[in-house]
Amino acid sequence: MKQSVQEDAIAVPEPVVIAEERSFLVVDKPAGLPTVPLKKDPPGKRTLLGDLASLYPEILSVQTQRPWEGGAVHRLDTATSGLVVVARTASAWRALSAAQRAGLYTKEYAALSAGPPTDGGGFRDGFPPFPYDDPAALGGCAVRIGSLFRPWGEGRKAVRPVGRDAADTILKKSSPTWYVTEVCYAGDEAFRAIPCKRFVCRLSAGFRHQVRCHLAWAGWPLAGDSLYGGVEADRLGLRAFAIRFPDPDTTASVEFRLER
Repeated sequence: MKQSVQEDAIAVPEPVVIAEERSFLVVDKPAGLPTVPLKKDPPGKRTLLGDLASLYPEILSVQTQRPWEGGAVHRLDTATSGLVVVARTASAWRALSAAQRAGLYTKEYAALSAGPPTDGGGFRDGFPPFPYDDPAALGGCAVRIGSLFRPWGEGRKAVRPVGRDAADTILKKSSPTWYVTEVCYAGDEAFRAIPCKRFVCRLSAGFRHQVRCHLAWAGWPLAGDSLYGGVEADRLGLRAFAIRFPDPDTTASVEFRLER
């Protein structure tokens, strides 16, 4: 069942509900729309959660550790478009969140990169040497890029990958979990008239900016991603186009996909 959620005055496309199930929704979030509000945000700030609540008010009543996030099971960066799962009941949220923690989610992203700017832009600051093969050189064979993560930069807005051989002082400031992004080169494509290489990225457990950081580490920062050294563009070249997870009611694996 497809529905458009009413658009407000902000010039951001409407989110589209692509699956309306008894206990959860799967929604195509547009770029430029935050998934959920921050605790400190003023009332009325437009988010995906707020847009959906006009049709599905029950998602605001799902009680979690962060009640202001309602039934959102996971988030996408504001600049990233694509699939988000939102629970309609507390029991569904618990089941979906447990499956995610157990690594039973598979998420796929289409990522577009023109490489770093010609001058480099200093985007390698804070990155350790890249220990894996260049995914663009392997003709579609997968490269499994793995790391811990640590906050980086002014206001801790970015992250940097951390290897297991990093100094103890760095490891103490890093995530306790090792995160893996499987990256496959999928051909060349123009994005906003910019010649780019296209990658398909797959992951189960996800960390903030994981795909963006891992591709930048590989030398392929996303088009439009100034935070990680990508070439200038008016949009971020990243779209979450597929997701697979256990249905919270039946435990059967379900999959949802968008055109990339």
